[in-house]
Amino acid sequence: MVQPIRKLQLSNGYLFAFDQLSRVLHFLLSNPSMKRIYREAIQESTGLSNRQIESVVSIGCALGLIKPGMQTLTQTGELIAAHDIFLERIGTLQWCHYRGAGSSKNLVWYEIFNSILPAEQAITESGWLANLRTTLSGQYTDRTIGKHLQQEVRFVIDAYLNRNLKKLEILHQHSDGRLYRTRHLRVEPLILSAMIYDYAATRGESLLQVREIAEAEGSPSLLFGFDESTFRQAVEPLHQNGWVRYESTHHLDQVRLLDGLSAFTFLKWYYEGASPESRQKEVG
Repeated sequence: MVQPIRKLQLSNGYLFAFDQLSRVLHFLLSNPSMKRIYREAIQESTGLSNRQIESVVSIGCALGLIKPGMQTLTQTGELIAAHDIFLERIGTLQWCHYRGAGSSKNLVWYEIFNSILPAEQAITESGWLANLRTTLSGQYTDRTIGKHLQQEVRFVIDAYLNRNLKKLEILHQHSDGRLYRTRHLRVEPLILSAMIYDYAATRGESLLQVREIAEAEGSPSLLFGFDESTFRQAVEPLHQNGWVRYESTHHLDQVRLLDGLSAFTFLKWYYEGASPESRQKEVG
């Protein structure tokens, strides 16, 4: 698997302004025929500054909603912009958390949720910074780390404590400033299915071992705090619905993906409210 280029500076020094992202998504959705949209056009429509647009587009790309370099919507971006333009539905926020924290190219976001939080019961923002400086030492100059790291850490903390992602109740802060995560096990079944298919697709796999996925970086299990037992419980309804095949006999403990289905299939069903009958036809 080719390793993606990791991006230290994602936010461009801004916080996660969901309202600004909504304005940009709305403009892009209104121009579906354009193969490339320049920032000047976005600026004229939204009234945002060039640096704000740079930040918002970068965040949209990190979430898989906007195509890098083109400033047009991805297939998923089109779907979400059409059905949840303000990014408020719980399934949307669960998907955004998975894509933002689960993609290793989003360097700081990824390291916080895949390395720091799983390993530490509670740690302060300064502790996060010290941990990340050690991780990034040798990869970036001290000047680059000093200039951008604190902004990126602040971006993540603010997104989960003060913005829309607060609804997930994944990140919390003690009165003494220590940050800690809690499990979020009530993932929408269709969204969890989308995550499992997306996770497998990025690895070129169609068969996932429960023990491995439960602990793997970037997996929905790790990002939402499932352990092996609770992940099995979450997969069982997906199996019963015919969306995956959970194989647990003869010493097996694995999830097999079905041909003809993809992450987008489940996202489409979630947002368009496909009936059980139409879903069954698509599954075959």
